[in-house]
Amino acid sequence: MFAIVGIVLAASLSVIALAHVLPVLVAFSIGDADQAVAFALTGVLTGFIAGALGLAAGGQKHSPVVAERLTALSAVWLIAPGFAAMAFVSVDPQVLYVDAYFDAVSALTTTGSVSVVNDLSSAPVVMIWRATLQWIGGYATLLMSMLVLAQLGLAGLSLRRAPIPPGDTSGPFGRYWPAMLALGLVYGSVTLAGFVGLLVGGMALIPAIGLAFSAAATGGLMPQGGTMIGGMGVFAGIVVATLLLLGATNYLRHGGLVRRTPATYWEDPEFRYMVLGVVVGGIVLAGLIALTSGTSLPLVNSIMWMLSLLSTSVFPVDEAGFSSIPLLVALAVVFVGGSTMSTAGGLKLMRISILMKQGGREIARLSHPHGIVHTDFGGRTFTMPLMRGVWTMFVLMLVLALATSLALTALGVPFEQAITAAIAALANAGPLLGFATGADGLPIGIGTTEVYAAMPATAKIVLSLAMVAGRVELLAFVGVITALSTQDS
Repeated sequence: MFAIVGIVLAASLSVIALAHVLPVLVAFSIGDADQAVAFALTGVLTGFIAGALGLAAGGQKHSPVVAERLTALSAVWLIAPGFAAMAFVSVDPQVLYVDAYFDAVSALTTTGSVSVVNDLSSAPVVMIWRATLQWIGGYATLLMSMLVLAQLGLAGLSLRRAPIPPGDTSGPFGRYWPAMLALGLVYGSVTLAGFVGLLVGGMALIPAIGLAFSAAATGGLMPQGGTMIGGMGVFAGIVVATLLLLGATNYLRHGGLVRRTPATYWEDPEFRYMVLGVVVGGIVLAGLIALTSGTSLPLVNSIMWMLSLLSTSVFPVDEAGFSSIPLLVALAVVFVGGSTMSTAGGLKLMRISILMKQGGREIARLSHPHGIVHTDFGGRTFTMPLMRGVWTMFVLMLVLALATSLALTALGVPFEQAITAAIAALANAGPLLGFATGADGLPIGIGTTEVYAAMPATAKIVLSLAMVAGRVELLAFVGVITALSTQDS
């Protein structure tokens, strides 16, 4: 097992080491030599360890089984943030390592939670580092979903299996290299287009880089703080909304756009559900707020909030949304999440659709017990084993959300904040905590950093594990624990 874990971890650490180049360049561009040296040193150290791991594991010839692949994935998501966190500590030695680790896990899982609060943590160089980690995490999420989880058919993902061409199967990557390069080209092109759009929209260079990276990865990081409506122009807001929609959409469709026609998007049921959820859901949400709260949320803002929540980025559209949108609505939408094979978190639209279709099938069988009711998703019939996998995923997410919230409550976190933070972590939507009530009896809003910072260290570790569990898909995470426990016994 060491071979596959070592090689995958070495590759991941190599990417993180190279990623230090960008914050070093940004530090030099703003005349901060101390931060440039700090990032350079941590980058060199990470690269050295990556090289040592690669040498130690690279000569071993071994074809990994399923349990080893899932273990390697979980190990990367748990260990790699430990190295990414060194940069936060090197910039400000007063930062506790557990806080730095929490922020690194949050960035790499594209959760968007932040717990380090000081002047240095909000510096442009640190902001770029968070955004870069989010972008890397978004790409890693796509690779994991398409090349590993979908190939294993985990909880319905067999319906979305990526076409991997035959070829050399030696080594941990083998025939995956062409798909990895093609995916990187599409992901990079989407990000580059967003970056150029933000520059055209009047945003400065460094914030444009950070926002393009974060929005493409649906990470929820606002480089300049504030909200979308008040912090950027109309054109820049459209660019961010487009990046969120693309990031929460199946990336196989982005590749299909290159090869065929834009009609391939509408052929995808999840894309149709996403568009309908954003538009129709935004209209319903605006009406619900007007009828129940006596206040109003502009329709455009309401639609933008639905996109922000469904993509699990939870970019703050405006301050009013935190107090106008009911907490249960925000929790439910984020729990659903975006499309499979996307950077979004949550249970995913495909699985919700399958659950609803199975429910309709059972209702139809009440009137026709011996009838044959055909159920499919995107033209592909799903079987009962697949259905059981989806149900297991659904129940498991509910159970882990409850267990995580109870653990946080036992550690002193108020219950409403605990349940919100738990679902936010499992759905990789950290800013969702802004909808919970703060100590003053009002919604926390965009000030979630102070709330996360005030949580005890143990609570941050619990949330870090929940972020990783949500990102690697809960069934895979539990499967790894089960496999390791069986192996030990």
